[in-house]
Amino acid sequence: VTLKALSTSQIVQRALDDAEVLIKTSGPQSAVDRVHTAFHGYLHHLANEASVTTLSIRPTMTELFKAVRSSHPALATLGPQGSEIARVFQAMATILDALNPVRNNASVAHPTGQLLGESEAVLVINCVRTLLGYLEAKRREVAAVSVPTPNP
Repeated sequence: VTLKALSTSQIVQRALDDAEVLIKTSGPQSAVDRVHTAFHGYLHHLANEASVTTLSIRPTMTELFKAVRSSHPALATLGPQGSEIARVFQAMATILDALNPVRNNASVAHPTGQLLGESEAVLVINCVRTLLGYLEAKRREVAAVSVPTPNP
């Protein structure tokens, strides 16, 4: 077996691809762990690309989300209702904090004898998809603005 180093973004994409396959073949309960892993890796990627630092050497998903939320340039401006969007972010941080025990105690990540119901697994997956989609859209907005346009 040949092992090669993968970038964080490659690992995230692989975890997302795995999650899609698992949703289709085994149901959403089997994909919760992969979605959790993908989002944790994505937050690492965002932090690294913007030199966002955390206090821990191995930050949790919640710690990374807090650091990215407060320091990533893509989130410096949250639009005309910025204070309300900040409240939404705070609520999403609470959701992310709840995902850790869900993943650890009710997914296929660790055999506990209890799995989430299908509807609950879909809820978890969709929460992560929502955050992932929003953060990526904001990241791309900033990247598009910072790319210089060539002079004719």
